[in-house]
Amino acid sequence: MFLEQNELKTVGVDDIINKIINNDTTIVTDIIKENIDLMSSYLFQYYDTESIFNATGNQRSLTLLKHLKGLVIHDIYIRRTKDVNEAAKVRADEALLWLEKVSSGKIKPQLPIRTEDTDGDGNPDKPTTFLKLGSRKNYPNGW
Repeated sequence: MFLEQNELKTVGVDDIINKIINNDTTIVTDIIKENIDLMSSYLFQYYDTESIFNATGNQRSLTLLKHLKGLVIHDIYIRRTKDVNEAAKVRADEALLWLEKVSSGKIKPQLPIRTEDTDGDGNPDKPTTFLKLGSRKNYPNGW
């Protein structure tokens, strides 16, 4: 798995986490999976989310790992009370802001780019491009 419960020690205290989840590690595993799915929904358009979240050990993006931990610890703490730890709230907000910037192309992290099949042979051969479509706002003239 991309993130293990014991790695949450950089954002939370093990004893507190275990009390909140009543020592049921499946809760943390489910929360991690939910947040990986959330992050994938932001990243899938341009990035190869399957290879990103299948990475282990030193192959993982530390920035992505940091933001995933922030989302997970927030969800764990919110199970206990609606009055969430302020640091956990800040981490979660920071992670979501980062994901929004990545999905809009404002930030381009060093992650595997998603490739697409352009010649129809079933093998992805061309990286997707960061293309933002839109139009120029029309301004009324005084004429």
